[in-house]
Amino acid sequence: MTTTSRCSHLLLAALVVLVPCAAAAAGPPVRVVFDTDMASDVDDVGALATLHALADLGEAEILAVGISSRNEHTGPCADAIDTWYHRPDIPIGSPRALPAGAPRDTNEDTASKYAEEVGRRFPHRLGQTSAAPDAALLYRKVLAAQPDASVVMVSVGFLTNLRSLLDSPPDAVSPWTGEELVRRKVRLWVCMGGKFPDGRFADGNGEYNLRVDSAASLRVLNDWPTPVVFSGFEIGARVLTGRRLREAPEANPVRAAYLLFNGLEDRESWDQTAVLCAVRGAAAYWTESEPGLCLMHAGMPFAFNEWIPTPRKSHRYLVEKTSPAEVSRIIEDLMVRPPR
Repeated sequence: MTTTSRCSHLLLAALVVLVPCAAAAAGPPVRVVFDTDMASDVDDVGALATLHALADLGEAEILAVGISSRNEHTGPCADAIDTWYHRPDIPIGSPRALPAGAPRDTNEDTASKYAEEVGRRFPHRLGQTSAAPDAALLYRKVLAAQPDASVVMVSVGFLTNLRSLLDSPPDAVSPWTGEELVRRKVRLWVCMGGKFPDGRFADGNGEYNLRVDSAASLRVLNDWPTPVVFSGFEIGARVLTGRRLREAPEANPVRAAYLLFNGLEDRESWDQTAVLCAVRGAAAYWTESEPGLCLMHAGMPFAFNEWIPTPRKSHRYLVEKTSPAEVSRIIEDLMVRPPR
């Protein structure tokens, strides 16, 4: 083989390797604000790992991470994951408002099996969650700097920070109220929350993310001014991931979190489905419901959502299309992908 032929073959081989990534990153990256209650469950960790992997593929740009749960170790845990993926400068916000509504014991911190240990063992800069700036004010600053209708909000926890954002007044960052800022800058909100089409479980209560701060859920679901897509409990419950993190190095904080949470066994992937939908769109893996309203009922001691079909509202929820096993494989491929 001549030198010219050998170079041509090497170039062709390089192109073959690069084409899948180039195809995945077709179009500009999706600008994402990620809001999480990363504490009581570990799928939040898997979701942040999935988002970083999509960013490594050029499909997403992570603008900010907000913490919606009260736990002083959750912020450092998220910071450690950002640092592992070589994005230590992603701004992190923390909640200032207290969850309110059902259940009554929301003034207590959210317990976590992994957050403190991950923060202790892995490099990060944030000392504790409350040392991070107010998430709502951080979101105002981030949104104000983006082009109109360019940001996708992804929430995989309580809606505390989103309520605070909507309630925020004009300030030095922006002359618009929170609602006006969201209306101008956000094109879509993807929410892991609720249960569809029936919002209640057998015990009469609703899905965890919406019911913990039910007062915030009531405000945000009623008044959010952009289209909304819900990845309900039933979507992620059949998508199991985590076991393949045994392939990851011990230096990976995502692996460590799953090890501490359940010994590196599979776990439902509620939050990862919301991230996948936000970045790649619903049509790639799911169909969307007819338009409607996700109405929140916030009472004591129960809080739950009700789906009301109506063409006058721009809420939709995901409906299973691709097999859960295939969605699991796609998500887990992203979760175990080494940092860029």
